[in-house]
Amino acid sequence: MALPAQAKYSGGSGTAKDPYQIATPADLIALGETPQDYDKHFILTADIDLDPNLPGGKVFHKAVIAPDPSTGLSNMREGKSFSGVFDGGGHTVSHLRIRGVDCVGLFGQLDGGRIQSVYLLDADVTGTGWYVGGLVGYNLASAILRCYSTGTVSGDTSVGGLVGYNSSGSVTYCYSAAAVGGRAVGGLVGENWRGALANSYSAGAVGGRDQVGGLVGFNSGTVSDCYSTSPVSGIGQTVGGLIGIAGPPWLSIVSDCFWNIQTSGQTTSAGGTGKTTAEMQTAKTFLDAGWDFVGETANGAEDIWKIAEGLGYPRLSWEKYSGGTGEPNDPYQIATAADLIALGETPEDYDKHFILTADIDLDPKLPGGRVFDRAVIASDTNDTQDWFQGTPFTGGFDGNGHSISRLTIRGGDYVGLFGQLGGARLATISNLELAEVNVVGSNHVGGLVGSVGGLVGSGGGTVTQCYSTGVVRGNGYYVGGLIGFNSNGCQMTRCASRGLIGGTGSVGGLVGCNSGTISQCYGEGGVSGDRQVGGLAGWNHSQARVSQCYSTGTVRGTDVVGGLVGRNQGDIRMGSKISKGRVFECYSAATVVADCNVGGLLGENYGDLIHSYSAGAVSGVSNVGGLVGLEGAPEWQRFPGGTTSGCFWDVQSSGQATSAGGTAKTTAEMQTAKTFLDAGWDFVGETKNGTEDIWWINEGKDYPRLWWEPRN
Repeated sequence: MALPAQAKYSGGSGTAKDPYQIATPADLIALGETPQDYDKHFILTADIDLDPNLPGGKVFHKAVIAPDPSTGLSNMREGKSFSGVFDGGGHTVSHLRIRGVDCVGLFGQLDGGRIQSVYLLDADVTGTGWYVGGLVGYNLASAILRCYSTGTVSGDTSVGGLVGYNSSGSVTYCYSAAAVGGRAVGGLVGENWRGALANSYSAGAVGGRDQVGGLVGFNSGTVSDCYSTSPVSGIGQTVGGLIGIAGPPWLSIVSDCFWNIQTSGQTTSAGGTGKTTAEMQTAKTFLDAGWDFVGETANGAEDIWKIAEGLGYPRLSWEKYSGGTGEPNDPYQIATAADLIALGETPEDYDKHFILTADIDLDPKLPGGRVFDRAVIASDTNDTQDWFQGTPFTGGFDGNGHSISRLTIRGGDYVGLFGQLGGARLATISNLELAEVNVVGSNHVGGLVGSVGGLVGSGGGTVTQCYSTGVVRGNGYYVGGLIGFNSNGCQMTRCASRGLIGGTGSVGGLVGCNSGTISQCYGEGGVSGDRQVGGLAGWNHSQARVSQCYSTGTVRGTDVVGGLVGRNQGDIRMGSKISKGRVFECYSAATVVADCNVGGLLGENYGDLIHSYSAGAVSGVSNVGGLVGLEGAPEWQRFPGGTTSGCFWDVQSSGQATSAGGTAKTTAEMQTAKTFLDAGWDFVGETKNGTEDIWWINEGKDYPRLWWEPRN
């Protein structure tokens, strides 16, 4: 009995219906080493990282597939060309590194083949000879469509960000953002000889000796419905914003193409029409030239292009942001303001995963910037309704340590970078800085999020390691530096806000109203409002928990004002269930100024306050306390409780000798470990009170600090 044939690659048989599956770097390299398969069908089934520092990665000295075996400078090609079909499946090939000679790229030579949907990320391709491209070195009579490249590409002659030399082939629905250098060099294609380029663009910097073009260096083919925003520099007369030099006019045909005269630095081109940045970000420029855009039918029904007008350039309709698939292990990449706005305009993606890959500046004074009239993402779509009307964000957004700066909003309810999080699924936001926000709205207003979960009891999510600075103001309720309303389905950890926060009711330096969990967070700056105002949270609702948090700055209000929390609510009895707002292991050094129900830590306490302290100045008219202004309430108000355990305030710094809860201490006593150890506080280095090591102290010089705060 004959043995079955050994499986090749990661599956498949190489036919059109059952293409060979390329899933690993080893598969890709094996394809390159098997010229007898160059006429077969292939499909990429996973992202591939060729980083030389990773297992399976290496520095290549020729093209990975269909290389030219010659080693000398020559424009004579040798070796076998790829003539099959390679479908990238929308996956990425990243960190390709080549140090070669001729016909250099992921594919060295194509002849009668087809490449589609291959996304080349952060390539580093160098050839010392001819025909160098990120994706393809030499393309003969082959079709390339829906592909893109980023990174750097350099060579001697015929160098392109995507394709080095295109002879009688087609490049359609493609783009390149790679930086390119050489002679006969273009942002997309180096030389186009009797080939066709259509519905494509370039955005990477292009530089060279001569025959330098933003899109194409030397053109003797057709170029239609293309544009370039590439910076272009070169020597001599053959340098152009779109095309460096053209062949005979009966061969070089350029129609309905544009280049940006401002970004390119070039006022001339051997074909195309120069436009300003503003004109290049206006749909009419392209519609008047017959370009087919999504949502219009006068120029066709293929929906080839899309545009966030005034914010970015036209993008191909198949593009999703700046890369990725939206899956948890391959999030969509947000790299530009246009990407961020595109996300906001695509509610069907609100359950997907995203990662910020660059800092984004939304300054309205910058080109493409604007003042938003609602949340950028997951906005309220009906201003006439009290409750959120729209699609909440339920996916994941990883800031990746990057910042979004100078977000400016003048809107109504549910405003912030995100209008609303959570619902049927829990959302996650992490590792994001919002710098210099300027957000003004009515109700449910925050720098990051207007509202999480909406009504008490609905789903929320997690917000981790997020930080905001700037100004947040609302003329109504639930206004916070980071989040306006935080439902009991949301956990906030290691977050902070510093700035000027103002509103009417439930106003907090970090969160306006909290029904969730807040831990290891702080609020700084100035907070002002009328009722229920706090340096961290204005209203800590029933079922809420605040632990290991602090606030500094100034807190001003009229009624129910606290350095940390304005109102800490508890003892709402629902059958046999008792819900309490709980505050554990927190402190405030905020200056508090108000009329009545004023406390250095809590304005009103109907819940539990445990192992916390206040050291800020406190002033008011009635129900003023160094730690708590008012604890408990008449039975008819259904808030009979309010407990304080192991808590202190500084009678000297607060200016208050009394409090509705807690124990008064002098500054010296407040800076002595024994004061707190005797009350059962868990400090670093002791085990009698526990092993969590919640507090530490620079004894005699400072008050207790939380374990996660830096030691200066």
